[in-house]
Amino acid sequence: MNVTMRQLRAFVLVVQSKSFTKAAERLHLTQSALSLLIRQLEDNLQVQLIERSTRRLEPTAIGLELLSSAERLLEDFDAALANVAELGAKQRGKIIIAAPYILATTFLAEVMADFKQRYPSISIQLKDSLPEEVLTQVRSGGADLAIGSFRESEPGLQWTPLFQEPLVAVYPAGHPIADLPDIGWSDLAGLPMILLDRQSIFRHLADEGFSRAGHSLQPAYEVAYAGTALALVRVGLGVAVLPQCVEVLTEPAVGLRRIARPEILRSVSVITRAGRSLSPAASAFVDILRQSADTLVGHDGARPLRAGKSGRVDAARVVAASRNPR
Repeated sequence: MNVTMRQLRAFVLVVQSKSFTKAAERLHLTQSALSLLIRQLEDNLQVQLIERSTRRLEPTAIGLELLSSAERLLEDFDAALANVAELGAKQRGKIIIAAPYILATTFLAEVMADFKQRYPSISIQLKDSLPEEVLTQVRSGGADLAIGSFRESEPGLQWTPLFQEPLVAVYPAGHPIADLPDIGWSDLAGLPMILLDRQSIFRHLADEGFSRAGHSLQPAYEVAYAGTALALVRVGLGVAVLPQCVEVLTEPAVGLRRIARPEILRSVSVITRAGRSLSPAASAFVDILRQSADTLVGHDGARPLRAGKSGRVDAARVVAASRNPR
């Protein structure tokens, strides 16, 4: 017996469409070639599978019994081929990722290392940029995806939530605030503060924290990069407000503690172009991003951030989350 998948597919399409003409069109065959496939299948099985007449085309009783099994077999076969093709696509390709400096040097660096272990043949290009440049990279097609925290959503972009994390005070080792039972925004109000500039969402979240504590603050230093803020802290010029992920960048000369009164959270999302499918390689990277975020949740104050019914998170929730800490 030499039954082939091609013969079974021809049989299923003929029965489903109840027409040799329609089935031949779907298979891109001539009617004579299709008839030959059905005849070969019947010869191999030594049974008649289809009743042919000038008025109708129907499966025989044996044909009906074969039909359900053949449909399941073809469905499983097609799924297996699709899985193999997807797996093959994930073994090669290139991903371009845009991210702000802070995430690029903390959370994202760990994710990239994990991804490279799993998919060593896929190349990754990381565009570590100022936050205001990250969305432009995705919108223009210069990056497949981005991760970050942003104040406003933009049309044409899709936001997929990953996690939330608290803001922290970063201070020189031995600073008096290290001895406080906990740290609130009021504890920081009288200190020389090092804040990111107003282009950064962290400046807006810091302003929110001080405002809710009843303070209006003029920082001693404004900088564009978290690395610069950490350097100023290290030499004793003040206390910085940054997201908790910067802990991996700190040194023994620097201390770090969560700001608890009130707690301010920043939300991290994956940003892609709306209506565009990701490549298999990029989809695999997003899967590992989610896995890493789930691992992060529950440690060091990180919290899950899930999409609503629409599957989308509005960037305005970055600030809303800080007003309703859980």
